[in-house]
Formats: sequence, C-alpha cells, structure tokens
Amino acid sequence: MGFSIVGLFIAASIYIPNLLFIIFKPQNVPKGLKDAGILYTVLERIGQVGVLILLIISKDNYQDVNIDTLFILMILCIVSYIFLWIRYVIKGRDFLLLFKPLVFIPIPMALFPVFAFGFASVWGTSISLGLFVVLFAIGHIVNSWHTYKFLQVKIDKSS
Repeated sequence: MGFSIVGLFIAASIYIPNLLFIIFKPQNVPKGLKDAGILYTVLERIGQVGVLILLIISKDNYQDVNIDTLFILMILCIVSYIFLWIRYVIKGRDFLLLFKPLVFIPIPMALFPVFAFGFASVWGTSISLGLFVVLFAIGHIVNSWHTYKFLQVKIDKSS
C-alpha cells in the first residue's frame, strides 16, 4: 500500500473528463428520466469511491508492472472514453451523445471506463480493486442501459 502515481494517472484519466459534465451541462435532457433504482445507484457510487481510493493507494500493485496487452487494452479504453467526451462537447453537448452507440458498441461511455478499470485491476493483480470494479460495473452499466432504453427511440432517429 502507498501512493501510486500510476494508479492516480489511471483514476484521473477516467474521472477528470467527467468534470466536463459539470462544466458543460448537457442539453436536451428528457423529462421524466430516472435511474434504474436506488440499489444500482448505491452500487455504482460504492464502486466509484472504492476504485478511486484503491487506485490511488495501490503502489505495490503497479510497482513492477510491464507494458503488455492488458496495459494497451486499458489505454485504448481510456483514449476511447476521452474521445467520446470530446465528441460530446464538440457536437453540442446533447444528452443523447452520452448514450449513443459507437459503431456496434452500445453505451460506450459506460463500458469504456468499466473495461479500463477492469484491465487495470488485472494488470496490477489487485483482487480488491477488481471487486470494486464489479460493483461499479453492475451499477453503472445497469443505470446507463436503463437510460439508453429510455432514449432508444431518439437515439435511433439520430443515427
């Protein structure tokens, strides 16, 4: 345990782009939109906090790691996620863009951070991080899928 610059970089690369949601508020948020339920929201928040803390204090997990396939997959997920945030800002911050599929990938803005954190947990051989990633994944994916289905008609028309 101890402060990890690598873990901080991983966490920051996913969490900092989320500030765009606060700075550049989405347009055209539909009325009547709700999450999938309190259980999924609680799991998502517990997962978010756990992932953030464990990455930052994961010095031992990322001390002797190499650049390998898991690292490259993690970086590809992070870059894709950042690209999607750029797309959101450039294309007018329409709420639909937060859930619009990327080619054949549904809810990519939910899947890419989950996969990035998942690859980070395996790359750093951290079971505890992996457990928090699972909690985050359950809550984040279910909530995002719920919103995606709510928006489905509008997304299909804009494709």
